Amino acid sequence: MTEKSLRGLFKKTYKFLPEVSSSAPGRINIIGEHTDYNQGYVLPAAINSRNYFLGSTRDDNRVFIWAENFKEEENFSLKNISYSKQKRWINYIKGIFWILKKEGFLLQGINGLLWGNIPLEAGLSSSAALEISVINCLDELFKLNLTKEKKAFLAQKAENDFVGVKCGLMDQFISAFGQKDKAMFLDCETLHFDLIPLNLEKVNLKILVYDSQVRRQLASSQYNKRRQEAELALSYLKKNGYEGFKDVNSEALEKIRKRMDGITYKRARHIISENMRVKRAVRALRDDDFLLLGDLLYLSHESLRDDYEVSCPELDVLYEAGKDFSGCLGARLTGAGFGGSGIALVKNEKVEDFKKKVLEIADKKLFHEPKIYEISVGGGANAYSVSKERKR
Repeated sequence: MTEKSLRGLFKKTYKFLPEVSSSAPGRINIIGEHTDYNQGYVLPAAINSRNYFLGSTRDDNRVFIWAENFKEEENFSLKNISYSKQKRWINYIKGIFWILKKEGFLLQGINGLLWGNIPLEAGLSSSAALEISVINCLDELFKLNLTKEKKAFLAQKAENDFVGVKCGLMDQFISAFGQKDKAMFLDCETLHFDLIPLNLEKVNLKILVYDSQVRRQLASSQYNKRRQEAELALSYLKKNGYEGFKDVNSEALEKIRKRMDGITYKRARHIISENMRVKRAVRALRDDDFLLLGDLLYLSHESLRDDYEVSCPELDVLYEAGKDFSGCLGARLTGAGFGGSGIALVKNEKVEDFKKKVLEIADKKLFHEPKIYEISVGGGANAYSVSKERKR
């Protein structure tokens, strides 16, 4: 759907035009997985798929939302914002209102409409795109004067504390700050970031997103368990004089290996080696060295599969296909894992052949037929006033 058609749908739904139109992108993470909440390095990029949220103020404290993707309406009162077990999607919106109220911002009810073309629960951060699109809309509607950084922080806090998913900051940050044809090298501890040109057209490459069709519910998955295991690994490092994972290299970890149990050691090894891979990937992008970048993608998948143990057979299909295909430079799972998506770096002229190979392997293994998308790197979130037409 176009923004124009969404405005028409809003008017059909509520009998007047929206006051604000907002949108925010999903993301791929090129490399740097499970390092964001461990105060490490990540290298995400915004994608051209987005979530759209249109809104208009009301004269009361009720919030009415029409979700076009689900053909569902939900409403709630700002006086009683409670978690919904029936409709999970509304919790991401409720969470934004909840955190803004908790921060002391004065809000009133709205009529809202949401629609997005980001594949849901596929590891492409549709949840962060929804959160950022909503908080951008409310910022514009109620003149909250929030910075991009503040919006990302509040959106993350809403997902952590209201929705119950202990995500890191990366997804909300890249959704807010992303730029077209650039990747973001982000230090999740200091929040310092550099935007790195991603010259895919120059070298005749495409990024494919492979949706395994294996759906996972992050709030009830082993994701939070991995966070707990990482915290335990960090406690071991601190007992041995290190402040954080970024302060440790592989050699230093080996010296204290015998003081850690096997699982904790493996979790630490992934985080430490992944931080190193992100820094090498940044140098590769600066040099347009996509062969090196591809090798790093494979190494990242191996570490996520073996040390962090967040892959699954359906995601391993992409890695296996890439390793055995001359037109694929690199492939790995992206996102939290336990299902969801992967990415592959493929030569333009080999894209269709690679898709065919991946589908053949999945079919032979009797997996659900995966979906494969060609994506481009898009811009970050935006919001603007549409109409001052008086609501009814």
